[in-house]
Amino acid sequence: MDEQRPFKKYRANCHCKAYVFEAELPETIDTGLVCNCSYCYKRGAIYQCPKSSDDISFVKGDPATLTCYSFGGVEHKFCPTCGNYLLRVDGTNTYVNLRIVQNFNTWDLPTQPIPNASPPPAWTPPKFTGTEPQVEIEGAKMYTGGCHCGAVTLAFKSKPIDETYDAPLIECDCSICCRQGYIWIYPSKRQVRTAGWENMGYYAFGRGVWRKTFCRTCGVPIQNHIEDYTPERLEAEVPEEHRQWAREHLEWSPLNLRMLEAVDLEGLRRKAKFTRVNGSTARGPFYENP
Repeated sequence: MDEQRPFKKYRANCHCKAYVFEAELPETIDTGLVCNCSYCYKRGAIYQCPKSSDDISFVKGDPATLTCYSFGGVEHKFCPTCGNYLLRVDGTNTYVNLRIVQNFNTWDLPTQPIPNASPPPAWTPPKFTGTEPQVEIEGAKMYTGGCHCGAVTLAFKSKPIDETYDAPLIECDCSICCRQGYIWIYPSKRQVRTAGWENMGYYAFGRGVWRKTFCRTCGVPIQNHIEDYTPERLEAEVPEEHRQWAREHLEWSPLNLRMLEAVDLEGLRRKAKFTRVNGSTARGPFYENP
C-alpha cells in the first residue's frame, strides 16, 4: 500500500442495508487486490486496504454481528441476511470488498495479488453425495460444486462449459449481482440436484419471486431459486403483476458459475464467452444506496 497516495472517504453497504460503513481508501483506485485462495475465488472478491482498520467506520449495523467465516487464518465477514461479503481481516490488515462500494464499477478494474500474502492453504472441494440429475443431454458432462465449507453441494449436468458452450453466460451490473460477483448460467431444474437446502440463506427483493441463495456458514452465493409454485400457491403468494413472469420461469435454476468446480472462468473470459447485461438500468424500481 502506498502511504503517499491521497485518500478519500468511500461509502459501502450490503444490499439489504443492514450494514453501512465508510472507509478511507485511495482517491484513485486504478487497481484492485485479489487473493487466489479457494474462498476468495468463489466470492469473486476484489479488495482495497485502508491504512488502518480505524479508517473503517460503521454508520449503521454492528460489525460484531456480521457472520464470520475463517479459512487459513483469515476472517471473512458477511451480512447474515443478504449474504454480501464486506470485509477480509488478515492479521492487522482489514480489506474492503470493492464490490460493495457505492457507485464503483469493478468490471474492467485491473487486479494484482495482495502484496506479501501468505500462500493459500490447501483445500479439497466437498464431494456431492446426493442423487445426480438423470436428464438426458447429448455430449453432457457432470459438474459438481457448492459452497466452501461443504454445507451446500450440488451436481449439474450440462453440455461442456468451455469455448464450445453456446448458451448465455451472464454478468449483470444490477445492485445485487455486482455486489455478489455472480456469473450466471441458466439450466433447468431437471439439470440440477442440490444437497443442503436446510443450510442455505434466502434473500429476495424486487419482484420477490427469485430468491438468491447462499450458505449461511461461509456465505458463498449458490443460485437463484424460484419455488415450485402450484397454480394455487401462485395465486395466493405472488402479486398479480408478477404471476405471468413467474409462470415463464418456473423451470429455471440459474447457478453461480463461481461455485462450480472444473470450470475455467479465466479461459472463458479470454474467449469472450461472458455477456454483460446492464441490469442496473434495465427496469425499475431502481435500487437506492443508503
